Amino acid sequence: MIYARDLINKIKPFLERKEFIAITGPRQSGKTTFLELLKTYLIEEMHMTADQIKIVTFEDRRLLAQFESEPISFVQSYLPREHTRTFYLMIDEFQYAKDGGQKLKLIYDTVKGIKVFITGSSSLDIKAQVGRFMVGRILTFYLYPFSFKEYLRVHDTRLEGVYAENNKKFTSWLFKNHQFKLKPGIDIFANEFNKRYEEFCIWGGYPAVVIAKSENIRKKLLSDIYNSYILKDIKTLLELATERNLFLLSQQLAAHVGSIIVYQNLGQASGLDYRNLKKHLNILDQTFVCKTVRPFFKNRQKELTKNPKIYFLDMGFRDNLMENFNAFAQRSDAGAVVENAVFIRLNELFQGIERINFWRTKVGAEVDFILHAKNKILPVEVKYSDFTTEKVSRSLTSFIDSFRPEFAIVLTKNYWGSKKKGKTRVVFLPVYYL
Repeated sequence: MIYARDLINKIKPFLERKEFIAITGPRQSGKTTFLELLKTYLIEEMHMTADQIKIVTFEDRRLLAQFESEPISFVQSYLPREHTRTFYLMIDEFQYAKDGGQKLKLIYDTVKGIKVFITGSSSLDIKAQVGRFMVGRILTFYLYPFSFKEYLRVHDTRLEGVYAENNKKFTSWLFKNHQFKLKPGIDIFANEFNKRYEEFCIWGGYPAVVIAKSENIRKKLLSDIYNSYILKDIKTLLELATERNLFLLSQQLAAHVGSIIVYQNLGQASGLDYRNLKKHLNILDQTFVCKTVRPFFKNRQKELTKNPKIYFLDMGFRDNLMENFNAFAQRSDAGAVVENAVFIRLNELFQGIERINFWRTKVGAEVDFILHAKNKILPVEVKYSDFTTEKVSRSLTSFIDSFRPEFAIVLTKNYWGSKKKGKTRVVFLPVYYL
């Protein structure tokens, strides 16, 4: 069964514009299936005919060779004889194309009435091959593994509806300044949501893993996804003879999610010198394995020179490295797991809009995330525990006293609420509604 993806709503406004569209994201995040969903939408909702849409993949080396040799002839071979409406050509695994950006620019400037979609599993490849040639001509979107809402779409449509209603209120407040009314108290759906949310945090959002019927199948799939990354993306990009150092580095990063990177320790554990360590970390970022978050300073230069934190972009991928799929009650890293899951969601919400930081003082006060929204700062603290009333931690109080934000957010296990701290309104929200 094919499940709808929320990314399609972000792309809809651009379907009739001239710009080409790039969709990047990790392997196995559903890019190929998404092209089929997009084709269905074009036919059913925009009343295109099937002969106006063609999906090809450059894993077919014959098609790749044709495109690389004569890109204009390749594209024109798919155009209908009666070419009066826009033709949609969707190219999967575009990163295999040599000099792909130059060829796309030639198509954009030469062939009329065509809109091209490309997908790729490495943002490094897409940026290097396409970005500099297609400036102003291509729009990039990111398809990550399933979000919690999409996970609920598979497992519990009733809770998906509850989530959608509450999340819409929150995001409208966050991005559009709409009034956000809430009824203080324990969320009546907390027990049901926490069960699902913890499962999601442990196993992650890769579509095949979410749909899998047993734990053994999920474990096998996650192991294969890791090996696919090593063999198809990272090992090739780094030109590695062996993946041993990469594996050791990945395990160290998995064990320290949400912690500040100490480059010397990572280098010793992985057997990499500083230059190669930084190169490995950059490739892990560009291939959607993990991402760094830098500390918050008013001085941006200082922010860029201080050591960052590390988070993975899928928790199932991370837990596979840790060989730990235990329930929250049986693990000591549950807090770090939820914090990482929150980062994944924030990264999705703020991708390409604003940046995300963390805050930490020399005396140990720390706030998990500092969001930058509409030229304002918004501290976010993750407290995955049961609340019965509004409690503001010393660390968050310290940040509020220092920077006086208009709002702050505390993500709880079960509680809605609001409290004034000086002139700052602190909003308490169950984390699963993020």
